[in-house]
Amino acid sequence: SSMVNWVSDLLRLTDEFNEGQAAPYVEFVHEAMRNNMPWNDLARQLLSAKGSGWSEGNGAVGYFVRDKGMPLDNLSNTMRIFTGERMECAQCHDAPFNKWERIQFYELAAFTNGQQEINRGPWDKVWREVRDAKEERTEFGRLVEWIGDNVNYFTLGGGGKGRIKLPSDYQYRDGDPGEMIGGKTHFGKRIRSSERRDDATARDDFANWMVTANDNFTSVIVNRMWQRIMGKGIYEPVDEYKESKKTITPELMDYLIGLMRDDLNYNLQAFQHVLLLTKNFQFAANPQAFEAGMPQAFNGRQIERMSAEQVWDSLVTLTAGNPDELPKRRFSDTVYYRGKPVLVGQKTMDQLSKELLAIQKVDEYKSYVSQLLSSIKAGNSGASSEAMMAMQRAGRPGPATGMARASELSAPAPNGHLLRMFGSSDRDLIDSATREPNMAQVLSVMNGYVEKMVVSNRSSAVYKALEAGTSDRDKVRFLYYSILSRSPTPEEMSLLMRDVIDGSTESYENLTSALISTHEFIFVQ
Repeated sequence: SSMVNWVSDLLRLTDEFNEGQAAPYVEFVHEAMRNNMPWNDLARQLLSAKGSGWSEGNGAVGYFVRDKGMPLDNLSNTMRIFTGERMECAQCHDAPFNKWERIQFYELAAFTNGQQEINRGPWDKVWREVRDAKEERTEFGRLVEWIGDNVNYFTLGGGGKGRIKLPSDYQYRDGDPGEMIGGKTHFGKRIRSSERRDDATARDDFANWMVTANDNFTSVIVNRMWQRIMGKGIYEPVDEYKESKKTITPELMDYLIGLMRDDLNYNLQAFQHVLLLTKNFQFAANPQAFEAGMPQAFNGRQIERMSAEQVWDSLVTLTAGNPDELPKRRFSDTVYYRGKPVLVGQKTMDQLSKELLAIQKVDEYKSYVSQLLSSIKAGNSGASSEAMMAMQRAGRPGPATGMARASELSAPAPNGHLLRMFGSSDRDLIDSATREPNMAQVLSVMNGYVEKMVVSNRSSAVYKALEAGTSDRDKVRFLYYSILSRSPTPEEMSLLMRDVIDGSTESYENLTSALISTHEFIFVQ
């Protein structure tokens, strides 16, 4: 769950694209983390996937669909996530604060240029007819629009052209506006593509180069993992790559790069396990803030507040018990149209997508949509009773609601949710989560969400378990272990028994509220 949240923030994972649902993409990333897919394999699949996102196991298509219409922004994000190169400025001009030139940005963009939806032509023509006839609100028109959003939109054709035109406002002497240039890499293994003809394997070449041909890729994931576990990267910011020899601890950086790449083959769980076994991690948290540019003393991880997801999961545990036994998001390729399951036992989203994307002629397309509409109107009469019962037992697919781990809820969390109050990412920008305090957090703990969710909720798991206590002292110890993971000190116990605990329900609510409000609860010790 923690790793899913971390990678989801990195990839800006959302449950909805600009048009249509992103469920297969979300499921792909979650499944990759659950199965501990090696980081290089995950990156390669994200950067090279093509076809329909509804095809089994092909949700990685969503990485590029996530930024559809913004391929240059996607390249900037890709380079930042996987290589620690900040190229946002070079998209418009030579970067004033790093090495990247505008021509170099476009030479890299050439490898992923030319992405398009699969067989969009027939749908475009049918939709144009619908609009010209002002039939968008007819049953036929609504279904055509739904197909565009949920079938065509979630496809990716083209392997990347390997060449691209410089923009009309290109301003430097090394190229002319509108000039066609070929792809070219500028570190690691040098690969090139011609400006004279399309290269069908350009995006595959780019993906392979990304994960195999340079130290950037390994160094950046090593540093991100170190920051995740230790609280601060070996070099900062973690998404601005530094050569090992330019870091404050080059020997450590070289060792960890070799460990990740050569010994562990990008197994993030195994690498994390190594970090958790270090003395640096096992020391008590260091309350002193690290100073920029100063070497780490390796005397404990930096003390920091829990992430929004950790706060939420902790409160969910107190409220509803073991979070692993709570509802989880569920993926299904059942066709859902206008909020209801349709074509059960007849077609899945995978089958529907394949059939629609194979149609070339407009008349055939319109005929197919008309037949599809008739089948939807007929209901699920073709479905077996077993299939309908199984679907009803499983419930509606999608994110969980209410009491569930943060990773199982909708992404991003809606405004006003406790996750957003405590700094959960809006998934618009890479790693945009924050742990900064604000007044909304204080109010939520004192008399808002937390008060209703845990403190005054007598049916919460923590209070139900508290009933098993045989004495006031046992109940106090139970609350301490449940919230702070330790027993009260003799001084705390004496104070509580004298001034707070009188055996009443209210006194235990007061203690619960006080413990949740402490820095000891909210900060990772």
